[in-house]
Amino acid sequence: MIIAAGCQKTDFDRNSTGEGIEGGKFRLQSPATSTSFVLNSATPAEKIQMSWTAAKPGVDKPITYKWIAVARGQEIKEYKYELPSDDGGKSTTLTVTYQQLDQLLSSKGIGAGATADLNWSVEASNGETQIISQDIFQILIKRFGDGASPFILYGPVNSTTTTTINPTSTTDMLHFSWQQSKPASGGPAVKYKVYFTEEKRDANNNLIPPDFSKPLFTVTSNNSGSDSALDISYKQFSDSLVKYNFTDLSKVVKLQWTVMASSGNWQQQSAYNNSLYILREVQFFIVGNITGWDINNPMPIIADKKPDRYSKVFYAYLKLKAGDEFKFFKTKGDWGSGYGAAGGGANGAYTTGYNQGGNFSITADGIYRLTIDVGNNMAYIQSKQVGVVGNMQGWTAGSPIQGVYLAANKFLIIAPSSGTDEFKFHDGTEWNNSTPDRARWWGKGSADGLLDDDGNGANLLANSTPYTRAIWDGTNTQQVKYTLLPGTMYLIGDATAGGWDNNSASLPALTYQGNGLWRATNVPLTGGKEFKFLLKKGSWDYNYGGTDNTTNPFAGSGIKEGGGNIQVATTGTYTVEIDEYKRTYKAY
Repeated sequence: MIIAAGCQKTDFDRNSTGEGIEGGKFRLQSPATSTSFVLNSATPAEKIQMSWTAAKPGVDKPITYKWIAVARGQEIKEYKYELPSDDGGKSTTLTVTYQQLDQLLSSKGIGAGATADLNWSVEASNGETQIISQDIFQILIKRFGDGASPFILYGPVNSTTTTTINPTSTTDMLHFSWQQSKPASGGPAVKYKVYFTEEKRDANNNLIPPDFSKPLFTVTSNNSGSDSALDISYKQFSDSLVKYNFTDLSKVVKLQWTVMASSGNWQQQSAYNNSLYILREVQFFIVGNITGWDINNPMPIIADKKPDRYSKVFYAYLKLKAGDEFKFFKTKGDWGSGYGAAGGGANGAYTTGYNQGGNFSITADGIYRLTIDVGNNMAYIQSKQVGVVGNMQGWTAGSPIQGVYLAANKFLIIAPSSGTDEFKFHDGTEWNNSTPDRARWWGKGSADGLLDDDGNGANLLANSTPYTRAIWDGTNTQQVKYTLLPGTMYLIGDATAGGWDNNSASLPALTYQGNGLWRATNVPLTGGKEFKFLLKKGSWDYNYGGTDNTTNPFAGSGIKEGGGNIQVATTGTYTVEIDEYKRTYKAY
């Protein structure tokens, strides 16, 4: 009996008589702690959502939740603010409108426009047991004051396509427009400003979000800020860019723009911002037999940016032949915008005028400076080219060291230099640039590689010895530039002892003979291999190759920047020459 009694099974009561709540995974999710909300009275129906993970219930009693909060620094269990979660408290989210939050804060004594600094959490309850999440997040909520409704931009549309403007025009306009923003009921009228800042991108060309808290500049919209549009003249816009150091008119300015709507103390930024790429150009053209008389594809010429000439004087350096004819034109595609020879002609000076005069005609082969002065209705056809004047030749304007015409508005000059010689580019023959028909000279511009507009810039430095290679480059008609290179020349390639290593000490060097000619003697070259001419060690940016490798290259052929490799047929020792002025080379 004792054994039987000891083996009897106990019958447990499985009916629950009370439940707890497991809170180990009951955690707050969003909004993150220290989030701030400014309630916009113009959009009272806008919503905020708060969320958390579920608490684990007991056997059969469902859990409900409520959002709770206290002033920061107080105990959360003494909560003063409470709202049931969505779906009658069953959901792990709370979705509340701006108006509901504002009313809750108002009911607890928070004044209009004031900020409540709160700690918040969530309480879970099954009717018998209540627990609070182990997390407590901070939140700042500013009550209704002034407000303005959200809005979007209309135009210019977001684009990385460049918009070209004439920076001197006071009649042409950039037009910006956007959706109207509405003030809160009874609030102050909305005013607008357009904000501009420089666009920045990362190494992968991804847009870096712009910081409009520090804009480059702002412009009030039309009608003293009341209109949802802004019309700003090309000149005013360009002047603003220049004021904030965008002085190089040859470069595209990449901007981001947005609009800020204000109603009283409320500021509402547009829903997004747009890219705007601007290129500022004052243009004039030449059309003639040198361009095929194609009015739709005219040759742009250089804008003279000397302050008293800007938008009035334009010029170009061209190599012309006897019998060449041309006219100046103001507008691409418009035959009626031409300026021709209306009178004069003595010493290359002509009277001209809009839609006046016949063709200008060249009487002798040469390099000419062609100038149009629309401010005074004059044109000048003068035999001139760009050289250098400086310490290396005694600063004598009457005899610049000249080089070679490479292309329209581009010259190469190889000048003797001690390494400390200062100089300027100059087209002779005097130090007088008081009128457009007199001399022109150029010093250092606003940055390395840029030349100045009026000749008053600092002297340039020929810091190589015994020669400096100087390139004057007006091919970008909005910004005249320069390049300075050492007066050196090397052979490079697998046909040479130095191979293709552009830093090799074994690269055969050529010696300058004067007048653009370089020569190296007793150079071993390997048959079946190739070579080129390298102007500067350590860089492939400046090199010459051949223009024709289908014939015997050693019989003499043309050169061009970045041209093809030159093939060596037979191993041997050669004399190699390159003439930078005549644009030829040969080996023998």
